[in-house]
Amino acid sequence: MRPATGFEESLPKSQFINTQGSMNSITNAGSASLKGKLLSLEELVKSITDEMNIHKKEVQLLRSEKDTLESILNMKISDVRNSLMNEIAKVEDEMKKHFAHQKAENFRLQQQITQLKGEKTALHAQMMKLQSRISELETQVGADDG
Repeated sequence: MRPATGFEESLPKSQFINTQGSMNSITNAGSASLKGKLLSLEELVKSITDEMNIHKKEVQLLRSEKDTLESILNMKISDVRNSLMNEIAKVEDEMKKHFAHQKAENFRLQQQITQLKGEKTALHAQMMKLQSRISELETQVGADDG
């Protein structure tokens, strides 16, 4: 069956029959292979068109999947960033507490060192006084013996 071209519709019915009869004789004469080639080309075009449509749908699906994966990755990146920021804030707070504690401990130790230095100086002064007193006593004891 031949597709309608619209040309046959404009002809009167008697001419259509005559035209069709003469077309059949021409077709039988040698254009059957051309008709077959046209049909095979039409089938090829249709199959290529169908295949392109399938590939277009596949590309759309892949784009959609890519967009979905990008949004998921962006959400995960955001979650990880927020978690890390919270963790960093906690670590900073903890370090501030430890630094404050260490500063207080250093101050306390420095006060103890200062106090111990003062005590050492006082003990050294007392020891010097005692040595001088011992020397005096030794000289007095030596003077009494002689």
